[in-house]
Amino acid sequence: MNEVTIRGEVHFVGEVKEYGKNNFRKHEVVIKTGDDRFPNTIPVEFMKEAIETSTGLTVGQDVEIKCRLNGREWEKDGNTRYFVSVQGMEISFVSEVAETGDAPF
Repeated sequence: MNEVTIRGEVHFVGEVKEYGKNNFRKHEVVIKTGDDRFPNTIPVEFMKEAIETSTGLTVGQDVEIKCRLNGREWEKDGNTRYFVSVQGMEISFVSEVAETGDAPF
């Protein structure tokens, strides 16, 4: 598994959505990294029990999110496409990271 840490500002907080008969739930949060000249907006998906940590986020908060990168190959009619998803696992608020000295850099 590939794990990364994303640090930035909460740009968008979506609604928790349910899919299918098994009540699969997903919550999308978009994190803005970089500066205003070259912004980088990264959608992060929270699933299962991780949703409980993401529903309290609000736009403008500075956060650090530990994520898992997942990729897959999809083929149809002889065309192959590749997809990547970013699955959020843990959230820390930047002020908390600075106080404890646990920053990874």
